[in-house]
Amino acid sequence: MSAELAVILATVVTVGVGLAGLNVALWRDMRAELRGVEASLRAEDAELRADIRAVRAAIDADRLAHEALHAAERKARAEERRELLAAIAASREDAS
Repeated sequence: MSAELAVILATVVTVGVGLAGLNVALWRDMRAELRGVEASLRAEDAELRADIRAVRAAIDADRLAHEALHAAERKARAEERRELLAAIAASREDAS
């Protein structure tokens, strides 16, 4: 092998190894960045799930309050009817 070919081969190998090293370094950097993005997405997902749970809890509390209000309204109407019937019965007794 001539000296020129040996120099060319050594240059090609050196450049190839350098490019391979650069490729590995870039790949590791990209993997590290990807892990950071994945962690960020997991954190955002957890926050969104917590927000959803909070909204659902608020909706449930509102629904329970609404149901309690309707129950109180029904109770008040029933009490009012009883009072009216008692007043009607009392006025009929007084009239007789």
